[in-house]
Amino acid sequence: MADEAYERLADALDALPNRFPRMESGVEIKILKWVYNPEQAHVFSYLNREPQTVEEIAEKAGLSPDQVKQQLDTVSLQMMGVARKRLVDGQEKFRIGPFILGIYEGTVDTMDKEFAELVEQYFQEGASKLILEPQPGIMDVIPVRGSVKPELLEPHEDIDAHFQRYERFYVPNCICRVQKNFVGSDCTTPVRRCAFVGMPAEVPVSENILDREQALKLFTELEESGHVHLGFYGYLMWADEPQFMGCCNCCGDCCGVLRAITDFGALEAPQRSNYRAVVDMDMCSACGDCVQRCQVHAITEDADGMPVFNRDKCIGCGQCVIACPVDAVEMEKLPEEERFYPPRSMEEWEEQRMRNMGWIS
Repeated sequence: MADEAYERLADALDALPNRFPRMESGVEIKILKWVYNPEQAHVFSYLNREPQTVEEIAEKAGLSPDQVKQQLDTVSLQMMGVARKRLVDGQEKFRIGPFILGIYEGTVDTMDKEFAELVEQYFQEGASKLILEPQPGIMDVIPVRGSVKPELLEPHEDIDAHFQRYERFYVPNCICRVQKNFVGSDCTTPVRRCAFVGMPAEVPVSENILDREQALKLFTELEESGHVHLGFYGYLMWADEPQFMGCCNCCGDCCGVLRAITDFGALEAPQRSNYRAVVDMDMCSACGDCVQRCQVHAITEDADGMPVFNRDKCIGCGQCVIACPVDAVEMEKLPEEERFYPPRSMEEWEEQRMRNMGWIS
């Protein structure tokens, strides 16, 4: 019966537009067994995209509401975890959360080598491509500050405005860096570099809660050292506006999304930004800085050491722009028909993705 619960839970997660694809090896079941005990898996397997009351879940699971609530209380009910709590018409309801962004990120403080290797196997077997390539992307590339002319920026791309809205910022360790360290990595980038999600001013400063000055200092250092911003827009955080609400700060060695491009063949893994890099070759000094900065190998060198820009591979992160010592590179805005505008709700994002995958018409 326990195995049946894990199978049901895997199917429920794969029914999300975020996907949790089944592999021939069954490694995804091993992942779920590492994360959840049989009692949790049984309850969570009856969650779906539609918010349900505890009583509705209990009836399906053949348990009492108290038993269901006990299991729901064992997991995070907000950004991370399998259960997402919502208030619907003043009533507390629960819906299922995805593997990415959700269950996986919730293991950042408990991951061990066994789990890291299971995840690596899962990605290597093809899950990375199946999860990340459908559009709209699960995460969105947001140009680094200073790479785009201010008059071209859309309001939802304004990172500085985000830092002015809050006085405290949640900055946890990077789940991808933690996972890659367990399976083998020589990467020297910081482990604490993700989220920067705004928090209420009354939240006390701690190791993972930074004040504005601390957060801006770290964020700037990450930009200047070549990190790509993979952002969370409002719909991921149940906000009412499609504004920038934080981001992962990613390098090509560790980041699961960027590795999906370079290692696993998912060329559309992130939702690309609305800009692409263009270079004035007459100004270019062939220093090679842009080649070194590009985390997705969209810039290479020809036989003469001159940079070659592959526009089809460019994700529009802007790192090559701020790295160029002679200002030979700039960001060009895409034509209107090629631009991506964040949806206003998670439901809208899910519908867009399901439509693009052919799940709905």
